[in-house]
Amino acid sequence: MWRAIPDIIKIAARNLRKNMTDSEELLWDRLKSKKTGYRVIRQSPIYVFTEDLWLDRYIIADFYCPEKKLIIEIDGIIHSLKDIYLLDREKEKLLTQAWYFIIRFDNREVQTNIDGVLNTIKNY
Repeated sequence: MWRAIPDIIKIAARNLRKNMTDSEELLWDRLKSKKTGYRVIRQSPIYVFTEDLWLDRYIIADFYCPEKKLIIEIDGIIHSLKDIYLLDREKEKLLTQAWYFIIRFDNREVQTNIDGVLNTIKNY
């Protein structure tokens, strides 16, 4: 079902695209232009609704491959904070219930092993 993305979500996604981390920029440089063989979108709002929790919301993924329903997340040091960690787990639960697949990498892994990160994504 198609839904119009609320302006506040569009603005948030646009701001995230303008202010990507170094790791996100490095990975985006390798993912854009279908270099993986699939279209990948950066900072993409994804609509999720779960009947059991009656949640109706958008989650902005770092990178999203619509053909594979694959979400790629890059975690910085902030993701080790308890509140952010718990929010990430909540978002993962909603996304996996909606049949999305999620791969997570940390900044250091992207910076030091970009080829390994790309191979993991391609093999998914």
